[in-house]
Amino acid sequence: MSSFQRFISNISWNILGKVCVQVLLFGISILLARYLGKERLGVYATLLVIPTFVRLLNQFGLETIINKKIPELNVLDPSGGQARYLIQRLLAIRGASSILFCAFIYVCSPYYMDFMGTPHLMGYRLVLILYFLIISLNSLLSTLFMTRLQYKTVSMAETGCAFLNLAFLGLFIVLDFGIYGILYAYIIATAINILVYMWLVCGDLKGETEAPDLKELPSLAWASYMLTLFSFGLITQSDVMLMNYFQVAQERIGFYHLATGLGGMLAFVMMGVGPMAFSILTETYTRDSEKGMSKIWCQIVGFASFLTVPIFVFAFFNAEPLIQMVYGEQFKEAGALLSFYILFLGAATILGMDFVTSTLFILERRNTVIWSNVESSLINILLNLILIPLYQEMGALTATGISMIYMVLRQLYIIRKQVDVMPVLPVLGKCLLFSLVAVVPAQMTTLLIWDNIFMGALVYLLAFAMLLAVLKPFTREQSEVLKGIHPELPSWLNGFTRV
Repeated sequence: MSSFQRFISNISWNILGKVCVQVLLFGISILLARYLGKERLGVYATLLVIPTFVRLLNQFGLETIINKKIPELNVLDPSGGQARYLIQRLLAIRGASSILFCAFIYVCSPYYMDFMGTPHLMGYRLVLILYFLIISLNSLLSTLFMTRLQYKTVSMAETGCAFLNLAFLGLFIVLDFGIYGILYAYIIATAINILVYMWLVCGDLKGETEAPDLKELPSLAWASYMLTLFSFGLITQSDVMLMNYFQVAQERIGFYHLATGLGGMLAFVMMGVGPMAFSILTETYTRDSEKGMSKIWCQIVGFASFLTVPIFVFAFFNAEPLIQMVYGEQFKEAGALLSFYILFLGAATILGMDFVTSTLFILERRNTVIWSNVESSLINILLNLILIPLYQEMGALTATGISMIYMVLRQLYIIRKQVDVMPVLPVLGKCLLFSLVAVVPAQMTTLLIWDNIFMGALVYLLAFAMLLAVLKPFTREQSEVLKGIHPELPSWLNGFTRV
């Protein structure tokens, strides 16, 4: 099976899993927003800054080491002894460092909350420590399974975790536990998920081990860690922190949290694809060098565009009714924020945001990764300092969007010096064109016939499918690749394929 076939085979499970997970998470977000309301949702977003930031401090590049080194060791040592050795050490390091940072949160959180003017939130210190510990351990284990391309396992585990989270959340809302209940619902569900991961991985960790060549790892880990630290300015929690500093109303922060959270959900099919692509690109580059990786890179990014662009286009034109229908009238103002955020997030995603950083690591351009993130983080923070006092949450979104696009374009500029990425541009253009054309009858339907978002979505899907059938954007080679993996697909996929 070729590298791209393996990608498609695993992405099938990834998409299925993410659809199930996102449906459940969507239900969680609805319960959360309607239960908390505008102001308490802003408080919830403010609290999440602490465990998210400390998790960045605790990463030490271990996830990147797994993504980069495990596929290489599997090629060089089919017995698995070297990979087993490395995984054991990384798990031990993450466990020890997580305990140390739990103590760090306990000691430092009072000073942080006093500085941000939120000392009344000190009562959440213990639950935030548990939240941090859980997300740190779960991150490493899920990365391990994704790197080993065990996406069926990951999909089933994540779906079960999201279901438990929803169940506990419903229970704690009935008991009216407030923000504590929301946080503990996630902690309990994810703790069970970690136990499942540990039970599944224990058997693989038993057996003989052999120390691999670790000379590359310190520099790789250091580069990744610096990248992680300097990327803090790019994550939405930095915006929330600065909005609190500038005394933006908690309800406005709630709107921002809702818009960015829902925007991230729109790219649900790409969640987990990055580590998968990292593994496959690493193997391809090890075997076929830059020329071989160029082809698979364009195939992956092109395929990903057809999974994401249609969703972003429809959501852009229907942001306000979507939010109003799902979250209620009180969150209607977040519709404009969501549409604005989609412009930036959608552009960055289809340009390969999920793949450019890993590609640069494979090409040994770690300094480029670090500096592009440093520059983008500084741009975001500086723009935040200027725009948040003037435009509040809209200023924060503008700063984040500009820095996001800058980073992707900066990294693509370096990548194209070694990898031919230009063949993917016509594919991206076609997908965007099809999506924009398909949205016209959908919008006309909602304006002239029936103002219903579900009807609009159905018309949009039918129009997009008709365009694919008429214009046939897929090549025979792409159809044959899918035929080798899913024999049942070509009977209808041939209708979208050029002869």
